[in-house]
Amino acid sequence: MCVEVRPERMRGSAVDTLRRWCPEEGGRGDTKIAIGANLAPAVLAIVLFVVLSPPATWGQPVLLIALTAIAAIAFFAEARLKTTDAPWALAYFDASIVLALLTLAIMGPLPALLVWVVPDAISRLVLRQDPLCAPGCIATVSSFALAVLAGYAVLELAAAPSMVAATPALFTAGLVMYAVNFLFARLTFAPFYQGYRPSVLLRSEFLDMLAPFVGMLMLGLVTVALIGPLGVLALAPLAVVVVLPQLALAALAHDRSVARLSRPEATQLYAAAIADVLALPRRERRTVACAAAVLAHSSPDELDADRWRLEDLHEAIVAALHVNERWDGTGWPAGLPGSWTPLTSRVLAVARAWSDLTAADTVELSHSEALLDLGLRAGEELDPEIVKAAERVVTEEQGFVREPGFQPRLHRLPLPRPVRRAKLPTVLAHLTRAA
Repeated sequence: MCVEVRPERMRGSAVDTLRRWCPEEGGRGDTKIAIGANLAPAVLAIVLFVVLSPPATWGQPVLLIALTAIAAIAFFAEARLKTTDAPWALAYFDASIVLALLTLAIMGPLPALLVWVVPDAISRLVLRQDPLCAPGCIATVSSFALAVLAGYAVLELAAAPSMVAATPALFTAGLVMYAVNFLFARLTFAPFYQGYRPSVLLRSEFLDMLAPFVGMLMLGLVTVALIGPLGVLALAPLAVVVVLPQLALAALAHDRSVARLSRPEATQLYAAAIADVLALPRRERRTVACAAAVLAHSSPDELDADRWRLEDLHEAIVAALHVNERWDGTGWPAGLPGSWTPLTSRVLAVARAWSDLTAADTVELSHSEALLDLGLRAGEELDPEIVKAAERVVTEEQGFVREPGFQPRLHRLPLPRPVRRAKLPTVLAHLTRAA
């Protein structure tokens, strides 16, 4: 868990640097408490490292470099996803804690701290994404230091004769490091500098993220057991598991504005996303897609004939024919009220209305603005349930993109629908945070 505070106003001069240490709200007394809660863990970490002088083993430089490289690559691949509560307040979970645990088990606390701090150092010193002299930096590094010392204490108490025998102690040490890191990186920091309530932090950033962390921890324990016989090659599976999901998240979070699409293209995209949210059967989804293609082309000759079956075209033409019907029965060509209009036509009607507000060469509203308009038209022009489905498309995806008019993409993922629509958005929302 890494943190930083980066309001736009806090840049530049020495005065701005000093102001970073003052919470946005609160008097002088609150500022003193915030600074004290931020600096006390740092002082404690320094004192403990000096007093305990924990041993460090530097005899495996190749392994240390490999662990450090994995931490750095994971950082660059990392998708840092925004919070909706405080967009300028950043916090993200990554796999570097597991890499730090591996280093701790093999080399000791100081090398473990070195590996763990690499992503944050890259962010602050190389990319300069986050300020160096800031409470977030102190909270992050001190939490890392105290966490590796706590993990070291657990391993010392276990005194296992081998890595395999130390597996239960390593698991316990990982959980302890996770808890200590959260305590000093978030619980003694975010309530003061980011305005989060402790109960919210415990639920959303500790308990909800515990399950994916335990999964990564188990893989780390397997890696530790394999390092003895395989050496640095044992890191290969861990590197794949760490980096590939981050690359997938980065692809999901990559900004693609719907304003880059024409109205027919945006209609096709929205119709597919809405159909996925509604869990329409495959045949109806094909009808929606084909009808959107029919509406996008001025003549049947422009359609990709090889893509559609004859029954697809028949049902799609019917759906496209009734796309101008209204929920209140005043539309055309048949004046069909409510659910008398084919469901596929109602989906297309909402998708087309949505694209008319957000696509290229329109008013190019954000999704939140467009949905307000659609909500006002629901119950008269548009099917209220379809409009709610459009709202769900935005709600499920806006947590991991920063573009207010993003192109929906969850429906395109080759995953089972319960995972894609129910589980994945929740996991993505808790994995990382970004500006």
